[in-house]
This record gives sequence, C-alpha cells and structure tokens, in this order.
Amino acid sequence: MDAKRIIAFVAVIVIVLAAAIATTPGLVGDIRLGLDLRGGFEILYKAEPIEEGAELTQEALKEAALSLANRADALGIAEPQVETEGRDRIRVSLAGVENEAEVREIMKKPAELTFRSADGCENGEFCKIELHGSDFVENSASILFDDLRRPVVSIEVKDKKKFEEISRRLLHRQLAIYMDDELISAPVVQGVFTDGKATITGQETLQEAERLKDIINLGSLPLKLTELYTQKVGPSLGRESLEKTLTGGLIGCALILLFMVFYYRLPGMVAVVSLIFYSWMLLVLFKWMDVTMTLPGIAAFVLGIGMAVDANVITAERIKEEIRSGKTILSSLKAGSRTSLRTIMDANLTTIIAALMMFLIGRGSVRGFAVILIFSILTSVVTNVFFSRMLLSLCVRGIGRVSPRWFGVKPGEIMDIRESGKRAVQSPFDFVGKSRWMFGASGLVIIVGLVIALVLGMNYGVDFSAGARVDATLDRAVTEDAIRENLASLGLPEAVITVGGEDGRSVSLRFKEHLTHEAEMKLTEYLGTDNLEVNTVDPTIARELRNRAVIAVLLACLGIVLYVALRFEWRFSISGVTALFMTSLFVVAAFAILRVEVNVTFIVAVLTIVGYAINDTIVIFDRIRENLRFSKIKQPQDVVDLVNRSVWQTLGRSVNTLLTTLLPAIGILIIGSASLRPFSLAIVIGLIAGALGSLLVAAPLWCAFRKRTAGRTAAVEPAGRNAN
Repeated sequence: MDAKRIIAFVAVIVIVLAAAIATTPGLVGDIRLGLDLRGGFEILYKAEPIEEGAELTQEALKEAALSLANRADALGIAEPQVETEGRDRIRVSLAGVENEAEVREIMKKPAELTFRSADGCENGEFCKIELHGSDFVENSASILFDDLRRPVVSIEVKDKKKFEEISRRLLHRQLAIYMDDELISAPVVQGVFTDGKATITGQETLQEAERLKDIINLGSLPLKLTELYTQKVGPSLGRESLEKTLTGGLIGCALILLFMVFYYRLPGMVAVVSLIFYSWMLLVLFKWMDVTMTLPGIAAFVLGIGMAVDANVITAERIKEEIRSGKTILSSLKAGSRTSLRTIMDANLTTIIAALMMFLIGRGSVRGFAVILIFSILTSVVTNVFFSRMLLSLCVRGIGRVSPRWFGVKPGEIMDIRESGKRAVQSPFDFVGKSRWMFGASGLVIIVGLVIALVLGMNYGVDFSAGARVDATLDRAVTEDAIRENLASLGLPEAVITVGGEDGRSVSLRFKEHLTHEAEMKLTEYLGTDNLEVNTVDPTIARELRNRAVIAVLLACLGIVLYVALRFEWRFSISGVTALFMTSLFVVAAFAILRVEVNVTFIVAVLTIVGYAINDTIVIFDRIRENLRFSKIKQPQDVVDLVNRSVWQTLGRSVNTLLTTLLPAIGILIIGSASLRPFSLAIVIGLIAGALGSLLVAAPLWCAFRKRTAGRTAAVEPAGRNAN
C-alpha cells in the first residue's frame, strides 16, 4: 500500500467536496435568471426608418439598441438585456417588470436626438430644445482631426439660417446634446455658423468621437420599432417553473449517482465525485461568463449531467473488459483508459457539432441552451475523463491489491490471459438478423406519422404557425363557454380554448391572430392573475423560425456526416446518418401521431438527439473498426459475426448510458414545468429511438455494405479511415 497516494486521493476528494459545499449556495444565488424564471417579458422588435426611402445602417441599429438599454436603466429595471439580431432586429428582455404597459409604451418610441440650451430654464438645466435629430442632414456627421491630431465631429444642419440664429444667441454658452433624456455631451458654442456646418470638440478618444458621430447620424434617422414576437411570464409562474424543473432534474440526477455506485462500484464512486466536481465547475463558469439561466438552460444543465456520465461508463466498461480478459487491475486500468479516450472524444465532438448549429441558427433561449450544452461537454471532458482517471489511478496504485469485485467483475468471469486472445467472445443475439424488425416497425411508425402530418398537419405551436398562446392558472374555476363569451365581449378574436387542471383552473388559449399589446392587456386584466405566460408571434417570425429549424437540423446532420467520414470511412458515414435520419423522422412521426405541440424547444430537442444519438453509433463503429484489425474476413458471414460481436461488446455501455440520460429527462417530463413537456417528451422518445437505431439500424446497415466486398478484400484490414 502506498500511503502517499492514498492520502493524495482522500485529500483531493475532501478539497473538491469542501469547495463545492462551501461555494455552491453563493454561486447559485449569483447566477442571473432569465425572464421565464423571474417573470417579465421579452420583445423582438423590427427596426425601420421613419422617413420613407431612408437606409437602415448597423450603426443606427446599435445606437437604437443602446437607447433602449438606457431607457430600461432609467425606468429602474435591473439587468436589462438588449441585443441586435441580423440586419433589422432588436431583442429586449426585461425581468421583474411590474408596470408592463407603461414600460412597453416607452420602449417602442423612436430614439430621439435633441440639442438643448438652458434658455428660460431653472437651476441651469438644459430644458429648451433647439434642434431635433431630423434637423440634421442625413449621415452628415463624420470624424475629422484638428492640427494636434485630436478627433472632432463634423456636423451639418438642413436650415442654415436657423442654425445661425441659435449659434449667435448661444455664443460662448453650452449647447447640450441629448439622446432621449441621456446627456451625451455639452459643448460650448465658439462661433457663429453661417454655412450650416460646425465641429464639436472635446472628445478625448477616437471611440468617444465615433459614438457621438453615430448618435448624431441616428438622430437624423430615427427608427420605428414594431413588435414581431413577445413573451410574457408572470413572476409566480416563473418561480413555479424553476422549482418544478429543478425538482424533477435533481431526482433524476440522484438516481444516476445511486446507479453508478451500485453498478460500477469503485469507478462509480469516483464518477460521483467527478460529477459533483463537474457540476461545481459549470456553476463557476456560468458566474464567470455572467450567463443568464433560462428554463431550457436548466434543462441543458440537468441533461448534461446524464450525458457527462457517458465518459465514465465507457471507461468503466472498457476496464471491466480488460479485467475479464485476464489482465491485472493496473494493466486493465491503463488499457481501458487508453482505448476509451478516442471513442469519448469522437462521441462528444458530434454533440458539439449539433450544439454549434443550434447556436449559429438559433436565437434567444435556443442560443442559451446551445452555449450551456457546449460548455457542459467541454467541462465533462476535463472532469469526467482526466480528473476521474487521475482519482482512479491514485486509488488503485495506492491500495495496491484491488479485488476485481471493486470494478463489478466476478472472479468466475475472468478468463486465463493465455486463452483470452485465442477465442473471441461471440454474441448470443443476432442483431443483424433482427434488424429487419427494427426497420419494419420504425418504418411503419414513420409512414403513419407522415400520413397524419400530411392529412391533418403537425400540431404547430405559435412559434411556427404565428398567432398567440396564453397559458394561465386562475384562482377560480372557469368553463370554456364562459371564457368564449368574455373574449367576444372584450372584442378579442376567437380562440381554441382548453380548460383543465384541478377544478378547471388551468386555462390554455390559442389565437390564430397576432395579438396587439392592447389586446394582451385586456386579456391579462380579464384573467386576473400573474401566474400566466403569454406568447405572440408575427407571421414573419414564424416563417423564419420554421426555415431556421429545418436548416439547423440539415446542417447538423451534414456536419456529423463529414466528421464521421473523416474519422472512419464512407460506409460508416452513410450508415450513421441513415440511422440519425430515421431517428429524427421517428420523433417527428411520434409527435404527429400523439398530436403533441411542435415548437422551438422541440427543434432544440431534435438537435440534441441528433448530436447525442450518434454517440452510441460511434461507440459501436469504433469497436467494429478495432475488431477489424484482428479479424479475417473471407465470406459475408464473417462480417455478420464481426458486427454482432461488436454490438454485444458495447451493449452494456449503450444500455447504461441510455438509462443515465433518460433518468433526468423523465424527471423533467413528469415533474418539470409544463412548458418543457414537448422538449422532454421529444428527448425521451429520441433517446430510446436513437439507441435502438444504433444497435439495429446503423451497425446492420454497415454490415450490408461491407458484405458486398467481403470476398474481394485482404484477409486482415487496417484500422484507418480508408479501410475497405
């Protein structure tokens, strides 16, 4: 026994657990919550010039966004989030807003540039407006440099006489520049300007001069803001969603930890410590990056724990195989860690590809989900690969003599090392032969689902069909007829009404038309509760979201195809993407048959499945490629035996990783927020379909391709990507 290694092993665990216990409450408390968790509203504006024929520039868009942020600050709204999107969009997220109607009215007013003097004002305030933004020649503001190479801003007004009169009256006095009610600069008038042109000095840096130039150009081009998408979440609903989702996810994660310890013994205990370290590291990253946590983000965090176990399971299964082959514990640890690393990296990179497509194509909370998923994977590689192996190595080397039972291997399962290389383990199940049943069953579901989708259409949510959706929990029981009568009396459009929950207090309203802000306020007042969520989507946004969803899925599949083709060879690539395509179609067909609502979170789930389902396939492909090195392929049956054996060898990993990922997903589905039900249901269906597709579609399909060349190739094949 090596006492130093044992002490180091215990010390590392104590330090990790102590740091996690001591700092986690503070880290969790410091994470900024999104409006779907805190309550508030989000608006996507379309910006366009008020003056007909004027051009919308990126500088104008950025300054308009800055103006909106300043307005939110002036209204006392904590941590407003304002960002530009594309060429003409601004997304505003405001959490914890109480006077929503007033805020929305103020926010959508065009940004207004004014030049003000103190004439007739009390206390030296600049209250008299001398010039408006529309008084300036469009885009006339520019940067010049004086004799000392200091930046100055050149301006030009339309009415020269008016400018001359102002400059003569305010000579040697200040003429302040305001954007809305924010003081930007207060230069002193140094001369009388007769040609309508002047320069503004006093900017210390080029950046200050650039901003002033952009503001003046924006002032001559005020923007009109039109609401294209709105989401409103009541504060009580946000708290309820947070509590339910966390409860469901934590129950699932607790079951994962128990399973790992029970099934994998010592590697399972190390995995538990690694998962705690992994979760703590993610919280540190979130705080450092100032991440805004949304409901989908929490789902990504919880699912990430299930996915992170994958690396531990792959390594533990390979170590068990090496022990069963007759090697010593230490040799098995080295060999298992080495052979599993490549598989883990390949599997994680494919999920990152899908997450990158989410980030590039998605917007708002979809991007947040993608960011959290990417960082979850990267953190998992550090903690659940390298950190886990370090701990396991310290423990095994420190103790010295370790029983195989500590790794979940019974002595009777261990072969003689001299015989293990001579007889390959054969599969007791014909996976290749049974694949036709998988093709038939999944094909039938897909055909039925597609027929229903063509005849009845998919049950699109407002994200994809436009209109409005309102979900509320009332403090009184209501009926559909009563709601319908009240909607008519309020002058609101017809809606599809669903009443459910305990005593008929849960109400869901679906409008085909885009609700105006005034209509939203009428409806909110009638419902009389803040425990509600309102989503309105303009048809333009609905079309964009549908198109982006299709492009994201196609690009994710294409990226995975290219990666698998580079890492393996073309037959693996075609087989893998076929299985992925069938899995995606199966999930879509299942939603069509069950008539579950298809929204943006459904597409996020499909992309997550596309990235994760290929993991099982890559693990199997990697084992097939490894076994090819030591197999003599002389006839088609040899290929069938090889594939069946490879699938059997990886079956334990496939089942266990499916189980550990399903547990948190099922927890969120059963206990979590209702708004995440379509997402979690798609994840559950997709994970099961993806696992079966890897076993009974991808591997048998590769077998079918490979059997055609079985009699025309060399006896022993290389492991590289060009193997035939």
